[in-house]
Amino acid sequence: MKQNKGPLLFLTIFTIILFKNNEVIHEAILASCELFITRLFPSLFPMMILSDLFIYFDLPGILCKWIGPFFQKVFHTSPYGAFAFFISSFSGSPANAYTIKNLHEQGYLSAVEASHVLAFSFFSNPLFLYTMLTLIFPNDIYTVLKILLLHYLINLLLGFCLRKKTIILQKIEPYSREEFGAFFSKSIKKTMNTLLFILGTVTIFFILNQILNPLQIPIFSGIFEISQGLNTLVHADISYKLKEILAIFFISFGGFSIHLQIKGILSDTKISYKTFFLYRIYQTVLSILFIFLV
Repeated sequence: MKQNKGPLLFLTIFTIILFKNNEVIHEAILASCELFITRLFPSLFPMMILSDLFIYFDLPGILCKWIGPFFQKVFHTSPYGAFAFFISSFSGSPANAYTIKNLHEQGYLSAVEASHVLAFSFFSNPLFLYTMLTLIFPNDIYTVLKILLLHYLINLLLGFCLRKKTIILQKIEPYSREEFGAFFSKSIKKTMNTLLFILGTVTIFFILNQILNPLQIPIFSGIFEISQGLNTLVHADISYKLKEILAIFFISFGGFSIHLQIKGILSDTKISYKTFFLYRIYQTVLSILFIFLV
């Protein structure tokens, strides 16, 4: 059988590029680490630990009694989907994938339910998003709030319009709760492994952006990595309306870095990444359409 030389050739060329652009690569790695330490780790680490603790102390069971029936009726998923959406709305992605995966593994959500909830609860961390938007649109709180509101409303619209015809309920069997100290220790280890994976993914896309997009053209930066894309818009010499369109595009699609992170988190489950990806296409198209209308 003839061996395919394509990947070997590509890797050889890429290695040469790395050596020839050593300084650029070095700067990209440092920039990605700075982003991770100053923005991602402070927002993701506590939320991942908290989501584990919420599940351990059965907050999903408590919360589903309050808003679960409404969530079940409107979005056709079990009441425990309400907890997943609630956590996702202020933890952002990919922390939401981590939480939903845990709910699925504990038996709170079936794979189909988890796929649907994940697909319409795709949010950027609200604090990070607000900070970036105020830098892109200084002294324009209307535009900032408009983009934030669209981000949440279109997710809800997709969740309602693309809901399943029948309610899918997962029978929840009681699981044995281990001693808290052991659980907390495992939670930290699992969280750190996930965060290291996220750091590696962000770094790879920072490097790719530096090599393939040396002029830092905003649309290419945003397709690679959302934070880079939004950051380039701060000083981009383009029209105000185009900044709005690109900002909502980056936020709605999420960038390939986020997609790879979520796909990696879901890799050992039956939760559908394909459903998540299709919803991002729908969300991007609707978001750009709405930004023209409001």
